[in-house]
Amino acid sequence: MEKEKVIEILCSSNYYTQNDLRYNKKAGILFSKEDLLAFLAEKKKLVKDGVYPIKKLNLKTFNSEACYYSDGMFIELNKNEYINSLYEDYEEKRTLIFDRQKDSILTSRVFSEIEGTLNIENVPTTRKRIKDILTSNVLQDKNDVIIRNMLNAIKYISEKPDFNKENLLRLYNILSENCLDDDNQLKNGAYYRDDYVQVGGYDGAPIEKIEECMNSLFEFANDEHAKREHGLLLPHICHYYILYVHPYFDYNGRTARMVSLWISVLNNIFEDPIFISEAINEHKNAYYKAIINTRTSENDLTYFLGYILESSIKFSLIYKNLEEINQNLAQSGEFLPPAEQVYLKKILIHNTDSYFNYKMFLKYINNNMSKVGAFKILNHLNKLGVLEKKINSKKETIFKINTEFLVY
Repeated sequence: MEKEKVIEILCSSNYYTQNDLRYNKKAGILFSKEDLLAFLAEKKKLVKDGVYPIKKLNLKTFNSEACYYSDGMFIELNKNEYINSLYEDYEEKRTLIFDRQKDSILTSRVFSEIEGTLNIENVPTTRKRIKDILTSNVLQDKNDVIIRNMLNAIKYISEKPDFNKENLLRLYNILSENCLDDDNQLKNGAYYRDDYVQVGGYDGAPIEKIEECMNSLFEFANDEHAKREHGLLLPHICHYYILYVHPYFDYNGRTARMVSLWISVLNNIFEDPIFISEAINEHKNAYYKAIINTRTSENDLTYFLGYILESSIKFSLIYKNLEEINQNLAQSGEFLPPAEQVYLKKILIHNTDSYFNYKMFLKYINNNMSKVGAFKILNHLNKLGVLEKKINSKKETIFKINTEFLVY
């Protein structure tokens, strides 16, 4: 396949997977098996040579030519849409949404990181219990230890320690303190795992490669040229890379997401979507799909970075709409209690277009409260005018966001 044709595809406003190119018509192309192989072969040459739009990353790999991304229209358009949305809002309000909603966003990040991981690990917890731990030194069980570790990790990052081998181990030890099974413990004096690991069908770095891979990460993340070149994308490149190397037996994902926040704090990346853990928690399948697409394409991070940017656009709009709703209610002397703000945000995340019933609402909020409890919340939101309601053909009461409240 001609080099120019491959570049044209890589630079388009959509970034297609191999399955898209092979089996779907949405690309306007339906590759034969031979066409796809020719496309991939030419793309591999571009990666090897670092030819535009490929941006090779100065990170060691153990199973591919390089870690890289395509700096074409797909990344550029999503990045511009996200940043423009933030700064248009700044021009109007004179502050960034992150500053105005800092407490809410950071609290949600803590809750979502904890809840998301604990749900995967099937550890029962509640938002109320998390709040209790924020103000109490009494830890009742291992669940509480996990939560307190997360809070201590965020405190550690806020102190802006240098991003290096020793401090990453400190972060990992804070996150995993008193939480690892014996088989998942690092050996005394070790920085990384000392055995093979496989997650989701993908191998982590071979033991003998971990040290050099992680050293390349520290060098990359601290390089001034890399900071200038990749900017907003830098924390999330580091996020993916830790998942890729998988330097520990356990807690790699949690560590990777905390590292993305760490890199943002160190570099004062004001535009960084600090709500990304919340976005991941709400749409785990999309997160895993982005990782899988990146791995199967021999570390083409365009898929992962595109997911981060698209999620950032969505959640910045959600927070701005939630803020507008609160301001509109305040003008009429009404207000949403903190719990109802959380529930409303869940609705904004999962369904702004269609009617839903109370069972769907319970799925949105990931809660097993009673039908009576659900209707109490929904009817109050309806009374405030935030939700519309009607009776459907099945004689059940259904609800929908009142779009008059949605400014963005």
